[in-house]
Amino acid sequence: MTDAVTTRRKRGPYAPTLKRRRAIAAAVLDLVDEVGPESLTTVQVAERSGTPETTVLYHFPTRDDLLVAALELADELGAALHHVDDPEIRLDLDDFAASYRPPSIEDPRFRLSRLVRGLAATPGTSAADYVHRRTQRQVEIFSRIFEQRKRDGLAHPDVDSVNLARQVIAMWEGLEIVFAAEPDVDGGRLLADAIRRLSGENWMELRRAIGDAGRSF
Repeated sequence: MTDAVTTRRKRGPYAPTLKRRRAIAAAVLDLVDEVGPESLTTVQVAERSGTPETTVLYHFPTRDDLLVAALELADELGAALHHVDDPEIRLDLDDFAASYRPPSIEDPRFRLSRLVRGLAATPGTSAADYVHRRTQRQVEIFSRIFEQRKRDGLAHPDVDSVNLARQVIAMWEGLEIVFAAEPDVDGGRLLADAIRRLSGENWMELRRAIGDAGRSF
């Protein structure tokens, strides 16, 4: 019988550590909503979270790390609110166009997002890592939605869902900057129409119309 070799498994982060980090991130997000991301300080975060400033800096060594943590928490809360992880989720473009509200440059969370994206231009930073992770997750969500639309006959069957997801994400984020500067633009309709064209939905509708017309003779 061979000798048993015992290997020590790496422990995951302690639950209290995760809880503390989340509490700090929540405090940052609250402060962003109140004072904006530009003037936020670690002293404010320590006071709001009831955590010594040294502990705040232990978990998040820089102010930029704090901003990233707050934005990640905002993403998490938004994903839960809109049920984006539901495998049966569908994108109704008419409902989307009617309900979409463009971001405002007065919105502190929009400014937080733009600020973090600016920080992400520096490789190896927490902001750069965040943008990479977020983009991967967005591609996963949108490609799953577009695969569902193909099954529902609302997108061309030959469309590459992953590349379509990348195109839509790039278009969406670019147009949001325009919408923030021009709030009177019907951003929801522009986005919905663009998704229809990129996904081939207009072509699918035309093909159905031709088929229906042929059957009527």
